[in-house]
Amino acid sequence: MEPTTLSTQPMTEPSGDVLDLRQILRTLRRRWIMVVSAPLLALIVTIGYLRATPRVYEAMSIVRAQQSSPPFLALPFPNQQRPPQQIDLKTVERLVTTRLTIQEALRLLKEKDKAVLEQLLGRESNASLAFAFIQQQAPARSQSRDTALTDVQNVLVEKVLKMVRTKIIEPDLVEIRIRHSDPKIAALVANSLAEAMVQRFTAESQREASQERRYIEASLRTLEQQLQELEAQIAKEKQRLGIVDIPKEMETLLTALHTYELELNNAQAQRDAAAEAVARLQEQLAKEQPIVSVDVLKDDPILKQMRDQLAQLEVERARLLATFTVEHPEVQQVEERIAALREALTKQARQLVKEREVAPNPAYQFLYQQLMTAETNRFSAEARLEALNRFLPTLRQRLTALPENQRRLSALMRKAQAAEQVYTNLLMRLEEVRIREATRVGNLTIADVATLPHDPVSPRPLVSLVLALFLGLFLGIAGALLAEGLNETVTDPEEVTERLGIPVLAQVPRTRPDLTHEHLLDLMASRRSAAEAIRTLRANLKFLSRQRPMRSLLITSTVPEEGKTFIATALAVAWAQAGHRTVLIDFDLRRPQVHECLGLPNEKGLTNLLVGTADLKEVLQPTALRNLQVITSGPLPPNPAELLDSEQIGKLLESLKEQAEIVILDTPPILAVSDTALLAPLVDAILAVFVPGSTLRPMVQQLKDQVALAQGFLVGAVLNKVTPSRGGYYYRYYHRYYGEPD
Repeated sequence: MEPTTLSTQPMTEPSGDVLDLRQILRTLRRRWIMVVSAPLLALIVTIGYLRATPRVYEAMSIVRAQQSSPPFLALPFPNQQRPPQQIDLKTVERLVTTRLTIQEALRLLKEKDKAVLEQLLGRESNASLAFAFIQQQAPARSQSRDTALTDVQNVLVEKVLKMVRTKIIEPDLVEIRIRHSDPKIAALVANSLAEAMVQRFTAESQREASQERRYIEASLRTLEQQLQELEAQIAKEKQRLGIVDIPKEMETLLTALHTYELELNNAQAQRDAAAEAVARLQEQLAKEQPIVSVDVLKDDPILKQMRDQLAQLEVERARLLATFTVEHPEVQQVEERIAALREALTKQARQLVKEREVAPNPAYQFLYQQLMTAETNRFSAEARLEALNRFLPTLRQRLTALPENQRRLSALMRKAQAAEQVYTNLLMRLEEVRIREATRVGNLTIADVATLPHDPVSPRPLVSLVLALFLGLFLGIAGALLAEGLNETVTDPEEVTERLGIPVLAQVPRTRPDLTHEHLLDLMASRRSAAEAIRTLRANLKFLSRQRPMRSLLITSTVPEEGKTFIATALAVAWAQAGHRTVLIDFDLRRPQVHECLGLPNEKGLTNLLVGTADLKEVLQPTALRNLQVITSGPLPPNPAELLDSEQIGKLLESLKEQAEIVILDTPPILAVSDTALLAPLVDAILAVFVPGSTLRPMVQQLKDQVALAQGFLVGAVLNKVTPSRGGYYYRYYHRYYGEPD
């Protein structure tokens, strides 16, 4: 049958104190109480917080910022209208949280439900008392009422400011979120804020139209007064001249002169506007690629010829209008020729743009087309100006040919006609402004209204519990690792194996501190867990001795009080109980304890043998076990190290090996004194005793280094005074089912 053996090959050693995955898992398993308690405690605290914290609901309304449409202007060219303006969403977001908006929202909220304001104030606040004072006690107009009202309003505004949250959603939406413990209040306040914003923007938009209306009305009153004065002057002049009706020729002349002077003013305005548009478009074209000079169009022969034709037609049209009305066929024919010539002029300009293109640039082409349209309008206006400048002097000469009294009357009538024209235009403008004022809305509209929320947004039980669980687990793991990092002692067999590269041959549980020799023999004769652990140690040593004979075994530790003497004595008893001739020697010449454990006298012992006052037979004492003999320490020498540093020790061990199958040496802690290091090279194997939770990790490494320096063979380790929490699964399960309680 193949024997079960424990490998004596050196094991892989860990690099320093770095925690690998196995060490982390062992740490968590060993400190499982901390790892489990932290999440449980976090869950308990979170549950308490969830039960104590009131539910908070969130209602959301959405407003939309639209482009602001420009006011209607009777511009000479349709392409010259001002572009729409986009309102800044950040401005809208900031205005939501202004006091003016919140005050307007509170006003709307009061109209909907006054009880909401009382709930917002709270029944325990001073502002609530002030609110009751306003409603019940204070007179309608009093200083105390005004003061209380201001206090209430300020408190309400501050409360709403704490409730409101805003968020911009590109490209044109702004969310208004209200959080409150009452879902009804949250929805009402959110909708009231949205309505207040819309009303605020609408009022600002209508304010412009109102200002324009008031200006036009004031101008109309002034013009009306001027017209009355002019009519009075005309009537007075007619009375002075004795004229009842104005002559037909004079009336026609004045009407024509007035009409063409108005056309002259309109043509000048159109020319100036077109020239301004041409300059602006040229400036924009200079920034585009490719760069094309617009001056080439003026020197183009075809365009110049068409411009001359247009000027001639305008002169012809003016001449015909002096004689005929606009509905006359000849005037209509000239109008059609002018319209056709303008269309041809525009097509020619566009054709020139396509021919002069350098690279396909849509922006460049668009600007050029607008430039051509502006140039065409400018040419047309200049042609009309040229025609009118030729024709108006003729009419003015005809007017100067009238008698002096008629010229004075005609001047008054011309002023009256001009004032009437302006008055008529202002009346039309006033109607437009009134319509715009009545129908004008702001740039803000309500995109969505807030509904009654059903689920609270805070606290969120599931999210809070999951976060608490993970946070507690994290804190538990971190605490366990931190406690492990602060702990300087060895804790389990795996750690000893990794640090020393040797196997842990046994784990001996903690026994009674007042263990006498009778108790020790009774213990080793029983099936208690400590006795079973010693027998396991004996069996493992026997397995190892098959690969490397071990006739002498030295047992040591790092510091005192680790139970090395108990291990040495109990192991010697176990070996003797198994029928092996065993010798136990107490080499601890400073604090000997073997004689106390076995109840033997200590008058003579190892010290007497080494100084030559006794021989081997005299110091070799029998025990209650037939196969166990013991050499106690004897009297304590003054110089134990010098006494042990002699050739007699080697001869003694060789002599004892001839008489016994196993020689066990109980020695002092190897890090405390040098006695053990002197004995290390003289024995076949060394067994180290450690106490989990007590033996420091640096001392474990120092023990290994000291044994290696003394050229000893460290065969394994024993964990003594092990508790169930540190003994590992094997220790707990084995001794639960096979060992008796200690």
